[in-house]
Amino acid sequence: MLRTVLLRRLLFSIPTLLGVATLAFMLGHMSPGDPAIAAMGLDLEGYSSVEPEELERVREELGLNKPIVVQYVGWLTRALQGDFGTSYVSTIEVSELVFEALPTTMLLLVMTMSVAIVVGISLGIVSAVFKGRRADYIARMIAIIGVSTPTFWFALVLMLCFAVAIPIFPVNGSFDEFGWKAMALPTMAIALHPAALIARMMRSSMLEVLSQDMIRTATAKGLSKWRVYMVHGLRNAINPVVTVIGFQFANLMGGAVAVEFIFSLPGLGSLLIEGIYEKDILVIQGAVLVIGVAFALTNLLVDLLYMIIDPRIRI
Repeated sequence: MLRTVLLRRLLFSIPTLLGVATLAFMLGHMSPGDPAIAAMGLDLEGYSSVEPEELERVREELGLNKPIVVQYVGWLTRALQGDFGTSYVSTIEVSELVFEALPTTMLLLVMTMSVAIVVGISLGIVSAVFKGRRADYIARMIAIIGVSTPTFWFALVLMLCFAVAIPIFPVNGSFDEFGWKAMALPTMAIALHPAALIARMMRSSMLEVLSQDMIRTATAKGLSKWRVYMVHGLRNAINPVVTVIGFQFANLMGGAVAVEFIFSLPGLGSLLIEGIYEKDILVIQGAVLVIGVAFALTNLLVDLLYMIIDPRIRI
């Protein structure tokens, strides 16, 4: 049964991945500017000094004068083979640039999700167990603030407080340069929103489980309250939270783009923004494609994990 469901999910993911590739290609060509100008190392001021014949020659060398459908098919065919082309600006293979930036982004996302899971589940349990008390109100207030606060704004506040006013962490830099300190503020900035969502879902699910007969039965048997909460309550309340965790892990890619650029982390987000600024469409397409594929595959893994945890979903 699980193998059949896995095969069906993989087949359904093919149109999604194709749509992601199409969107990545369109975003590269729809971004403002002329990639031929970028390939010549010129800015808008130098555009007027370029001979039209020279500009057309560069476009022909890059294949930009071909019909858009021909460009799309050629790019997609090469991308399926792992070849994203060569950067117009740096003349480095785009796949090399992407896979150099990918470890930083993945490390940031793993650290962020780890913090979000621990904080979110803890807040949700405390809020449910102490329903109607001061701890519940504090946890719910933190969750509301976390859901309402924009990631980029919170990142700037953290930078102002803990990198400028109180210089505990570096303003910018990479993991290789500053170690874990370079990842601390970006991790906290991105983790706030998913932690708040996880806390709200954990509270709702936990309250529903704690109202069931099995909890009253376990309590009547003389089990300690925290054993009832953590063993019987948490085990049965965690299923919907796993779904939220999975989807939030995929959604973190969006927050990572802005935060990486703010803290100058050499990840996919910084690479994408630099590609947009320089009108390097192959870099834009490669970065967006990798981010989109990671999003789609994460959602697929979440579905499979949910079916493993709760076999009733397979039916």
